[in-house]
Amino acid sequence: MKANISLALNAILIIAVIYLFTQLGNTPAAASASQADSPAATEPLDIVYLNVDSLLENYTEFRERQESLAARQQEASQRIQRRMQALEKEFMEVQQKVQQGLLAPNQIAEEEQRLGKKQQSLLAEQERLSQTLGAEQQELSARFRDRLMGLMDSLRDVRGYDYILQYGQGSGVLGARDTFDITTDVLGILNSEQMFLKEEE
Repeated sequence: MKANISLALNAILIIAVIYLFTQLGNTPAAASASQADSPAATEPLDIVYLNVDSLLENYTEFRERQESLAARQQEASQRIQRRMQALEKEFMEVQQKVQQGLLAPNQIAEEEQRLGKKQQSLLAEQERLSQTLGAEQQELSARFRDRLMGLMDSLRDVRGYDYILQYGQGSGVLGARDTFDITTDVLGILNSEQMFLKEEE
């Protein structure tokens, strides 16, 4: 799950960087003209980065939601597994009766139909639970991504950042100084809010 969010954010940030580069002009002639026309063009870019892996681990509300969802997934899986084991036991009991000659042909057909329906119902419930929990996982990830991107836009406008890069597993940034890391600031903002509770009210 963390890997999926990291890859998605990495792609978004790469697209944003490419867009900003094209807006600034990327030809030598354009760069020379900009430097000649504006003193601001010689100012260094204000570039910072965000460690998304650290963010996911320390963003309290998101982590709690993730843990709650994971617990529900595990509980649902165990419940389905117990019912499968019970159904398997019923199959074995019927098979044993058939081998002992305790069931008439019509009774065997009825048992096969009954157990087949139970199996189909169980598989349908398993599929439904998987889809429901999967949809919740996607919604949680999407809301986190949207909130993070909105916050990045606000920080860029307020603090005047030229670029906000992603740093961490799967990112294109291989190394950076700690002084450019804004992860702690972003965590402080996110952890001071209750974004999910506000949106659900």
